[in-house]
Amino acid sequence: KANPFSSLAGLARLKSVGVLVVVIGLVTLAQFILHGTWVLYTGFRFGWGPQENGMSLFVVGLASAVMQGLLLGWLLKQIGERRVVIAGMVSGLFAYTFYGLATQGWMMYAIIASNLLAFAVGPSLNAIVSKAADPRQQGLAMGSLSSLASLMAVIAPMAGAPLLAEVSHLPAGDWRIGAPFFLSAALQAAALVLAVIHFRRHRPVPHVAAGA
Repeated sequence: KANPFSSLAGLARLKSVGVLVVVIGLVTLAQFILHGTWVLYTGFRFGWGPQENGMSLFVVGLASAVMQGLLLGWLLKQIGERRVVIAGMVSGLFAYTFYGLATQGWMMYAIIASNLLAFAVGPSLNAIVSKAADPRQQGLAMGSLSSLASLMAVIAPMAGAPLLAEVSHLPAGDWRIGAPFFLSAALQAAALVLAVIHFRRHRPVPHVAAGA
């Protein structure tokens, strides 16, 4: 059971999870591609150095803390995990696209600020998987998700960095320089479609109050 591949297979068999394992993998891969190319991209596109990149990553961390520390609980109570996941993935899809199309550095900050919902996707998906697992299998389920994230962290540099290298001969203002982020957007779009299909096929059972 500790084998990462068998544990992922077991994770996929959990009730009401199934294809969400693929969704989590695609979302995580898209995110790690962004992580792996952010500094290279902004340095080439906008001429950012360590100070500018450090500040931008600080803002990303701040946005994540605001969403997950202050807003996530309220959002989950208001619209539920599934709607948070869909809304956050739509937000992330637009953010990846606009990151790749940005022509000035300040635009990156505007995109980060308007993409708060995307920071709720990971915790919400993890919560859905956690609820689907038997209490005795909680550790295995969460460990499997960590294994999946580690696998995507290995794959991402082999996809994002070479793609950026392929377009690095273009002028800094050429829209094609954003190719790694467009790849992330495509992965996010695929994950979004799969998530919508999965949620439609596995609708939550409505709670019936006692005596109703």
